[in-house]
Amino acid sequence: MAPGEYTSAAFKPPVTYTLPEGWLIAGDSPDYFALQPVTSDLIGIHVFRSPLAASQALDCPIAPAPGVGTAAADLVDWIGARPGLTVGDAVAVSLGGLGGLEVDVAIVEGWAVSCPFAGGLPTVPLFVSPTDADFRWVIAGTERLRLDILDVPGNGTIVVDIDAFDGSLMEALLPAASPIVEGMRFGLP
Repeated sequence: MAPGEYTSAAFKPPVTYTLPEGWLIAGDSPDYFALQPVTSDLIGIHVFRSPLAASQALDCPIAPAPGVGTAAADLVDWIGARPGLTVGDAVAVSLGGLGGLEVDVAIVEGWAVSCPFAGGLPTVPLFVSPTDADFRWVIAGTERLRLDILDVPGNGTIVVDIDAFDGSLMEALLPAASPIVEGMRFGLP
């Protein structure tokens, strides 16, 4: 895509963002939006609409965890309490007109629990969709995430995930992805 300003076609609420050269739209549906550099599908920016905390059952079902709230603070507290994860201190953020919390997340060294579909990679389920019965988001292997979990007043949350499936790529990804994320603007839901 040519560098410039774009707005999501399907994601709700619409997100407007500015892409530098070398990035593309990797997904755009009502509950999920993704951007990635054309050079790698191992890194990118993923945006989720009102995800639910994922079940921690060992068979990794696509089901919500019981009793977890949906506000940014609820989700950050829940993520921080997950065995198998190392989670940085939560930092207050304001992004695209929404406020919330930002945390850095990775798998704890030595974690051996794996979901059946993960080919033995250590995994921790994070999110499922309230509307898409096939959607799940896990963290696996060396993957590193920077999650901005934002409250949409009266209407759920938006999660913005700067994601490096190969965690060694995160240090190079952050300076490239952060300006895109920081420039995002969300339309009224």
